[in-house]
Parts: sequence; C-alpha cells; structure tokens
Amino acid sequence: MESPTPGGVLLLLAHPDFKNSRANKALIDAVKELPGVEVENLYDRKGAPFDTDDYRRRIAATGTLVFQFPFYWASAPSEMKRWIDEVFTVLARERAVAGKRLLIATTAASEYDAYRSGGRNRFTADELLRPFQMTALHAGMEWLTPFVVYGLRDDAEAAREQAPDYRRLLLSLTEPLQAR
Repeated sequence: MESPTPGGVLLLLAHPDFKNSRANKALIDAVKELPGVEVENLYDRKGAPFDTDDYRRRIAATGTLVFQFPFYWASAPSEMKRWIDEVFTVLARERAVAGKRLLIATTAASEYDAYRSGGRNRFTADELLRPFQMTALHAGMEWLTPFVVYGLRDDAEAAREQAPDYRRLLLSLTEPLQAR
C-alpha cells in the first residue's frame, strides 16, 4: 500500500476588510488555532508578489486547500482571483495540487431561499461556485461540498452559530488523505 498524502489544511482567506468582518472573523476564530490548520489572509499582503515556491512547499505538506471569502457578486474578492491566476495556475500545470482536496467556505448576505431556482438570486450557491469546481477538477483535485453561511445581511449571528460546524469540518480535514 502507498503511503498517505500529508494531512493538514492551508486556508487562504480573501477578505478586503477583515478587521471589520463579523461573519468571516467568527469562522476564522473558530479554526485559527486548530492543529494542522494554517490561515493566511491574502489581503494582508495586497498587491505584493506571491511566492509560488513558498506556496508549492506549503501545499505539498497539506491535504486540503480552503478558499474562504465573502461572496462578492457571485464570486470571490480580487486577491483570491489574483492568487488563482498567479499561483494556482502554475501549481495546477505542475500537478502540485493534484490529489489534494479543495473546499470553498463563503459567507453570503442573502438568505438561503434567495439562492434557489426562482429565488431572488435565481441560482443556487453551488451553481454560482461552478467555476471553482471546474478549476479544482481540471487540476486533479477532489472537490468538496462548499460550506456556505447564508443570511448575513439580516443576521450576523448566523456565522457564529455555524462556526462550530466549520471547526468540526476543518478538524476532519486535517487527517491525511489516502493515496489513490
């Protein structure tokens, strides 16, 4: 039997105003001290060049990559897109992310019912996240069901209530992947 792929989680947060965030902060507070979970806010270095070699090394030591961000116009904030364009594209081409898991964790202002067929937003969150799923699958990654916190426009408490679920999910993802 082949040896397992390393475990652990590299969580890339893309939040342009994290210090004033309530929802994403509640989620990060729930997981930032978990053993095997490394958290980085891409906006802490906004505009600075990304070190692809550093990310290659860090991702090699993990089993799961998490992209966490507030849902902006049915997508992620610009620093996440820049990271995908500048780093992920290189690592995918090199197959450095192949076999790893990808989880999208996002917060949405609209309530769950708005993200239904016929709802105010017309599409489900899963449908709107398809480009990320396609990116993961194209890179040979395992796509995980997104973790979405809904209804934050009217109820900032929703993220705090779901934070323990997020913690349990990430804790489960720190276990090593079995080689395929």
